[in-house]
Amino acid sequence: MKILFIIPAIIIIVMAFQQLSGFTSTSPIFLNGGSPQSQNKDKGIGPFQNVKLNPVDLTKAKNGAAIYNSKCILCHELDNKKVGPPLRNIVKDFTPEFILNMIVNPLEMQKNNATVKDLLKKFNNVPMPDQKLSQPDALLLLEYLRSVTK
Repeated sequence: MKILFIIPAIIIIVMAFQQLSGFTSTSPIFLNGGSPQSQNKDKGIGPFQNVKLNPVDLTKAKNGAAIYNSKCILCHELDNKKVGPPLRNIVKDFTPEFILNMIVNPLEMQKNNATVKDLLKKFNNVPMPDQKLSQPDALLLLEYLRSVTK
């Protein structure tokens, strides 16, 4: 019988902590540190042209983390420059469409997108290989990147 009182009490404490800290797992993460739009309006080249972001889904983010760890971590760290740029706060600098198009269409983006050409210069002209990720996998990866943004 005590368990019936303990579980709601724990839930209330966790919810109060989330409110006080400003964190909830369902809080939307906006681009550019609180702005609903990135200052860089470049959507890139590819199938993603009008992405609407919902609050971060932690289950999808977990699946995206698995993709990151199998496909991206060799060249990208979250906080430090490696072969490619650090990715922790990438959603603050680029539109979701740009990020998604870079994931699923890196070869054309590198060939024809001015923003990517400039990035290549900063990273020793090392091109991003096409990891052959599907659009659904790209969305999971974006969800992970949104979940780790500071």
